[in-house]
Amino acid sequence: MPRYEGPQPLGSVMKQLIDQLGIRKKIDAARVIETWAALAGPQINGVTDSVRLRGRTLHVKIRSSAWRHELHLQRGQWCRRLNEQLGEDLVEAIAFR
Repeated sequence: MPRYEGPQPLGSVMKQLIDQLGIRKKIDAARVIETWAALAGPQINGVTDSVRLRGRTLHVKIRSSAWRHELHLQRGQWCRRLNEQLGEDLVEAIAFR
């Protein structure tokens, strides 16, 4: 039985609970996808079919070849902006398909 250590900050308790439940990766993936949608904006989201995180690579399926090419050329900048917005390095690479 865990020893009572007195009051703790709620954020600390939530982090411990998330780790104990083993859902950190799912929560991080949801944060990445949500942050991508916010950064990409309505124009890019309008040509996006799907977004998913596999490991540390964000996969974004784009319907328009012109947009796909443009985003591919800027993938390093997108990756940096995404990690800055997240406050941690969750995305190592972005693959536009």
